Amino acid sequence: MPSTDHVPRTSLASHDATSLAAWLERAGGAAPTARATAGKALKHAFSTRIAEEAPPWDDAALTAAGVGAWARPALLALDASISLSTAEDAPSADETVRLALRAYDGALVETVIIPGPLRTTLCVSSQVGCARACTFCETGRHGLDRQLTAGEIVDQVRVALARWGDRAPAISNLVFMGMGEPFDNLGEVARAIRLLTDPRAFAFAPKRVTVSTVGVIDKLDAFFSSCRAELAVSLNAPDDARREAIMPVNRRAPLAALRAALLEKLPRGRRVLFEYVVFDRFNDAPEDADLVAVFVQGMRARVNVIPCNPGPDPALRPPTAARLDAFVARLSAHHVTTLVRRPRGRDVGGACGQLAGALREPLSLVRR
Repeated sequence: MPSTDHVPRTSLASHDATSLAAWLERAGGAAPTARATAGKALKHAFSTRIAEEAPPWDDAALTAAGVGAWARPALLALDASISLSTAEDAPSADETVRLALRAYDGALVETVIIPGPLRTTLCVSSQVGCARACTFCETGRHGLDRQLTAGEIVDQVRVALARWGDRAPAISNLVFMGMGEPFDNLGEVARAIRLLTDPRAFAFAPKRVTVSTVGVIDKLDAFFSSCRAELAVSLNAPDDARREAIMPVNRRAPLAALRAALLEKLPRGRRVLFEYVVFDRFNDAPEDADLVAVFVQGMRARVNVIPCNPGPDPALRPPTAARLDAFVARLSAHHVTTLVRRPRGRDVGGACGQLAGALREPLSLVRR
């Protein structure tokens, strides 16, 4: 266990281009020169996504990258190494990989590699734990320990890229659907996304980065203005009584307020992804699909229907195949774009709602 007394140097990965340029200006560089130098530094450190080792971060390497002598001491004061170590690498039978990563203070954060036929998606965490206490979520049961820094968010991606290597399809999509409520750590999340989508650094396409929220409506403006990423909203129930029973956020932001905020704040031409976790005989009736269709009316929207996974509340169980099919058919009949998201990584505790921030045996072994 790393010592909690050790606080690392500021991570280079905690800077986007703007904040790194400001760092260099404080070191004495004029603004245009600092901006150009920041771009060179980011390109040197992060443009090679997959490597056995990170590019060298020393005076000779920065000189070769075209960084002037005035800037090199300030840049070398930043730590370019990956701040997270792999505590557990749990591959699933379906090729999903759950990674438990240990931070400098011993905190565990989980990220999940989800391969598909056409693309590979990385599920990224934004906090150690979560304060939102959704009843179907292991992270919510854990509670909130602390925020992740932008560098720790970016380093999840760096670890996963190294772990996945040059396997096809390459990691191309990032979803902030892991541990934590991203809007409760929006400053660090937005800075991480700006670095991850910077064409001089990781160069992820902004349209392939999605941030999920339980519905923190007072942060919508800040989200849309601070980063280029797609929005996902956890809906999970068709009325206030049921949503409040499983998602405490609904007490402060009931469905009518959530819908009004989305209609007002969603930029023109943008689409919102609604996540709807279905539970047997709780929110999976055809009449519930009718209510969901009314809620999303007037928005460019897609609804991801997600059969629930085993979680902290044993009373919440996945629906039968017949009930799931009937719900999806009813929703589609309202001309709502609908996709069923099948469980991935469930046998290693890496499926939706299962991230607990702890080392554990695969669920299949525990059951046996």
